[in-house]
Amino acid sequence: MNFRDTYKDNKKAILEIRSAQDKSVNVSFPAFLTSFGNKFNSQWSEEVVYGRQDPIGTFQSTKRTINVGFNIVSYDLADAKVNMNNINNLIKMLYPSYTDSTGQEGAKLNALVMSKAPLVELKLANLIQEQNAYDNFLLGWIGSWSADPVLEMGMFTDSGKLYPKVYNATLDFTPQHRVDLAFNKPTTGDKAKFPYDGG
Repeated sequence: MNFRDTYKDNKKAILEIRSAQDKSVNVSFPAFLTSFGNKFNSQWSEEVVYGRQDPIGTFQSTKRTINVGFNIVSYDLADAKVNMNNINNLIKMLYPSYTDSTGQEGAKLNALVMSKAPLVELKLANLIQEQNAYDNFLLGWIGSWSADPVLEMGMFTDSGKLYPKVYNATLDFTPQHRVDLAFNKPTTGDKAKFPYDGG
């Protein structure tokens, strides 16, 4: 399989990201995955009791984090421009929205008030999704994001501007599930389809 075929095949698997502040702001990248992690960390408080060898554990929560590494590949100059714009828009999603604050009688104050936190929604085929809810997009926040040009792959040029052919991207995401998650209450649909829909 040559590069063109591989490129077209990977474009079928798309990492979709949209802003929860404004759902019309969205980006997508072909999923040339280089790494993928889905970590579940069970939080317990422990109490050591006199005369007991093992601590007594009280369950608090289960925290989920998702780590994705992928290459953003541009087949031509037009692709490279789209990818750069998508990266720019994704970076903007990492910042909150602000509104002007007002004082008495509606007078504007020289201060801004944060009105919306920079929450986003993610979807990647059956690997990142919220089963049977909100178009299967998973709500949460991006803790870290990077997209570094792979310099040895070169760049496209246009009117003195540089457009990398390949970026090495990494993303850390903390989900905020909008459906109940419980061992005995499969409100996310078929238990076997959480967190991945493989059926």
